[in-house]
Amino acid sequence: MTAVVHLVWGPLGTAPLTRFLDSYRRHPAGLEHELVMLLNNVDERQRDEVVSALDGLDYHLLALERPVQDLAAYFFAAEQLEHERLCFLNSYSELLAPEWLAKLANALEFPGAGIVGACGSWASLRSATLNALFLPNAYRGVIPPRRVARVQVREMAVELDREREADEHAGEGPPSEIPTTLRRRLAEGLGPALRTLPTMPGQVVRFQGFPNAHMRTNAFMASRRTLIGIRRDGIESKMDAYLLESGRNSLTRQIQRQGLRALVVDSEGTSFEEIRWARSRTLWQGDQELLLVADNQTRIYARGSLERRRLLSVFAWGRQAEAGPALVKSGE
Repeated sequence: MTAVVHLVWGPLGTAPLTRFLDSYRRHPAGLEHELVMLLNNVDERQRDEVVSALDGLDYHLLALERPVQDLAAYFFAAEQLEHERLCFLNSYSELLAPEWLAKLANALEFPGAGIVGACGSWASLRSATLNALFLPNAYRGVIPPRRVARVQVREMAVELDREREADEHAGEGPPSEIPTTLRRRLAEGLGPALRTLPTMPGQVVRFQGFPNAHMRTNAFMASRRTLIGIRRDGIESKMDAYLLESGRNSLTRQIQRQGLRALVVDSEGTSFEEIRWARSRTLWQGDQELLLVADNQTRIYARGSLERRRLLSVFAWGRQAEAGPALVKSGE
């Protein structure tokens, strides 16, 4: 049996939950499963709102006793649930295609598959920080000029702040981790490498240089047995979460060290090995036309100018970046 675990972060309000549930009702999963709503920093009033939004659906509520980081919440759920397979979807997730769960599950059945997800990335905090310090790195000569990047970063920061306001002044981490400035919000939403910032050398060495392949944890699936065996030394801060998602000892790398594969799955059900992720047309490539599950990071690209798309595409894929203008849909 498979559990679909959707994270509900209380301070976001009901807007992201409504978006997810609309997409859940619109797109059949294609596989029998149990829907689990993982409540993180949700008070009694919000709990009632969640229950009301779930009207007509079969589901199970699982609540954390205190606010925690997303990945900490996921591992809590993995310990509490007894399902053979677990599919995790973050608060901003929006399903884009029918049979989305069956497509992920089918990929996980491939020989040697250990983790599958809607999108992966080769982005590197280490290389981006070295680039900001004018030191040799894989982004040099590829990433857009600083003046262009600064303009795009500012624009994205404003948009992300508006999104927060629309979602009732949301934050993705515990209250102590909610950003206090637009620039900080961008850093936590899209990765510290998108701006010039003083980074502790000790932190930089804990990340791998580009290409730093890692499965994004906004929408992924793995067996419970695989997840329970992951080493995780406390996930108390955003940096802890970054390290577990994309550090040298990331979730993806730990699974690969077991001899298992990390596969990106597109909206048509096609699976891509790590070396071919850049060709999947999912995260920050083309018009993301084959994306299976959207979130706030894919949406910031989708509504962006070509310059913004180029910046994000290069950050994720380096010289294999293929950013494209938004496609004009029929009737528009």
